[in-house]
Amino acid sequence: MPEAAPRTQSNSLDRLREAARSLFVRNGYHYTRPQDIVREAGVANGTFYLHFKDKREAFLDFAEQAQNELLALYLERLAGVSDRRQRWRIIFNTVIDFSIQHPGLLHAAFFDPLFIAPDDPEAWRLYDRLGQLIRLAVGDEAAAERLGQQYDLELISHALTGMFRNALIFGARKGIDRDKLIDELSTFIDRALELESDRPDEIHED
Repeated sequence: MPEAAPRTQSNSLDRLREAARSLFVRNGYHYTRPQDIVREAGVANGTFYLHFKDKREAFLDFAEQAQNELLALYLERLAGVSDRRQRWRIIFNTVIDFSIQHPGLLHAAFFDPLFIAPDDPEAWRLYDRLGQLIRLAVGDEAAAERLGQQYDLELISHALTGMFRNALIFGARKGIDRDKLIDELSTFIDRALELESDRPDEIHED
């Protein structure tokens, strides 16, 4: 009997999160109210405030849960893959698969928090997770550290995120084949980020 309350609270949180995710993606932040979330979740009105102090906190929680889901999918698909160019291909394919399976979720989880809560450090923390892209793609921490001696990895990661996002929009509008798009981007990025130590010595003629 003493365990019943925690289980109930855990179940209600799961239901609230599922409802919040559905409503935030479908209707947007501004057109979703706490009472809409509890109605969708099928829980009592006061249950919302047992878990979240307000709608904004519920939204940031939703964003983090979605990001964690994408990250877990990255790690699952990258397991055992060492080739860097292939790792980039996997990352890009994973983003596309995730966006197709969950329309609207990526933008809501990664970009909307800044517009909704620009004064909240939590929103910036979520946004700054985009800065881990290169470390994720490289996989090897020692190689990432060497690469970090040549580049600001967070800065370049954010730049690559924007590049890929725009490339997807352009590719969809122009009907560019998905495999071609991913292969060209992966090759370009892998060559651009090639470590100096990986490059063959250049031969200079006198």
